[in-house]
Amino acid sequence: MNWVGLQMLRNDRAKFAAMIVAVSLAVFLMQNQAAILATMLSMTAAQIRDVQDADLWVTEPEVECFDQVKAMRDIHLLRVRGIAGIAWAAPLLKIDAIGHSEGGRLNTVTLLGIDDASLAGLPHQMRVGRADAIRELDTAIIDPGGHELFFPGEPFQAGRSLRIRDRRIRIMGISDIAAPFTGLPMLHTSRSTAAALNLGEQHMTSFILARSAPGSRPEVLCQKINALGGLRARTTEQFAADAMWFYGSQGVPMLFMITITIGLIVGAAITGQTFLMFIKENARPLSMLKVVGTTDRQLGTMILLQGTVVLVLGSCFGSGIAAAVCNVIRTQPFLRSLYLPWEIALGTCLALASVTGIALYASYRHVRGLEPAAVFR
Repeated sequence: MNWVGLQMLRNDRAKFAAMIVAVSLAVFLMQNQAAILATMLSMTAAQIRDVQDADLWVTEPEVECFDQVKAMRDIHLLRVRGIAGIAWAAPLLKIDAIGHSEGGRLNTVTLLGIDDASLAGLPHQMRVGRADAIRELDTAIIDPGGHELFFPGEPFQAGRSLRIRDRRIRIMGISDIAAPFTGLPMLHTSRSTAAALNLGEQHMTSFILARSAPGSRPEVLCQKINALGGLRARTTEQFAADAMWFYGSQGVPMLFMITITIGLIVGAAITGQTFLMFIKENARPLSMLKVVGTTDRQLGTMILLQGTVVLVLGSCFGSGIAAAVCNVIRTQPFLRSLYLPWEIALGTCLALASVTGIALYASYRHVRGLEPAAVFR
C-alpha cells in the first residue's frame, strides 16, 4: 500500500510539486523571519556578552539596556570596590559622536572608553592588529562594520585616522566583536581618550564592570550592591536578558511575529487545500482499493505517508533555502551576526506539520466516507 501511495503522488506531479513548493515557501518565510527576529534580539545584548572579563554590570537604576546611558558619579566605583567578595571593578565610558574619515565619509560612531589600567572590557578576539594598542593616546580599534563603512573595499592600514570632535583618532586594529543592534560603528579606545571626547559631561562613567572573587556568588554580590542604594547591579546574563526583554516588548518584534504567523497559516492552508483536492480527485482509485479489500486503517496509513513525504521534502527545501539566504546576508559587515538556530528550523517544521495534520485528518475522513460501489458509478 505504501508503494501505491507513492505512485499516486508520482503520477500527479503537478499537485505533488505544488504541495512541495507551498511547504517550502512557508518554511522559508517562517525560518527567515524567525532567524532575523532571533538575531535582532541577540544583538541587543551583543556588547554585554562581548565583555568576557566581568560577570557583574552596575548601572544607574533606570538603565534597562546597553544603549541606554546615564552617567554615574565616580564615587560609585569606590563603593562597588568596597564590597566584600568583589575581586575588581573598573569603569566603562560609552559615548556617541560624529566620525569623519579621511575620504570624507561621515557617520555617528559609538566609542567605548576602556579603563586605562586594567583594560577590562577590551575585546579578546581581533581580526587585525593588537587590542592593547589603545594604550596610546588618541588610538582606537574599530569593528568590521565600521571599517567597511569608513573605508569601503580598502585593506586595513594601521594608523589611518578618524576625526572625532576635532581630534584625530588613529585606528590600530579591527576587533572581532558581534554586530551591534544600533548598526553604528563600534570603537574601543582608552578611557582617557574617550573622556577628552566627552565634551560637556562632568561624569566619565557609564557602566561599572566588576568581577566576583573566587568563592563568591555573583547573585549575592548583586544584592549587596543594590542594598547600597542608587545603584543597580546585575549579572551578565541578567543584564542581557533585561536588554532583550526591553527591545522585545517594542513594536518591531511584534511585526515579525505577525509575518511568521501569516507564513504558517498561508503555507498550511495552501498545502492542506491542495492535498485535499488531490485526495478528492483520486476518489475513484481509492474506492477501487476498497473493492479489493483495503481497510480504512491501511488507507489512513497511506495518506499519512503521502503527507509525510510532502512535508519532509518541502521542509528540507525550505530550510536549505533559508540557510543559504542567511549565509549570503551575513557577508554584509553589519549583518554578520545573522544566524539560523537549529531550534527555529526544527520548531517551524514541527509547527507547520501540526497544522497540516488537520488537513490530513480531513482527507482521511473523506476517504473513510467513500463507498466501494462508487467505482461502478
